[in-house]
Amino acid sequence: MKHFIYICSLLLVTGVYAQEKTPIDKTKETKTKTVKVKKNGKTVENKVKVTTTKEQAVITTPKENSTIDNNRVYPDVKVTKTISVDNDNDPFYDSEEKIVYYTNTDGKYAFSKNDKGFKIVSSKQEDLGYAVKSVNNAYYILNLDNYSGVGYFNNEGNFVVEYYNAELDMLIEKEFKTDTEF
Repeated sequence: MKHFIYICSLLLVTGVYAQEKTPIDKTKETKTKTVKVKKNGKTVENKVKVTTTKEQAVITTPKENSTIDNNRVYPDVKVTKTISVDNDNDPFYDSEEKIVYYTNTDGKYAFSKNDKGFKIVSSKQEDLGYAVKSVNNAYYILNLDNYSGVGYFNNEGNFVVEYYNAELDMLIEKEFKTDTEF
């Protein structure tokens, strides 16, 4: 009986380690520009660095009548841009802004990170509202132009919002899916 328990434990642990994670394609592109700005009558050079990271899961589906070659299926792409600005001559960047792009049935949006959560901007560059991290840290309290609610990031990295619509007398759920461009 003792050996049976050891064998079952070994098989259970081996089964857990045998689980494969979905491979992720990740590309990173960095562009740096020097911008001249007039400040107090003097021309000052600022460095602006834009780092664009694209991530997507790679899922393969078997081709018909083939055991070796597979077709690659690319689901949604998550694009993150980090904009860093150096306002002086030291080797460090002074400010940094991180932006992630999302889309839903109403259009495309950019989520711009700040200290308390993030700001939501439409593709027309209109500030729509903001999301503040709750005490729980898993949820965000949303305050948008046309509704307020609670949001969270699901397992796919999409942002899900739940809010009450008094006109319809029901709970509405909207999902912002990761997107490649703004």
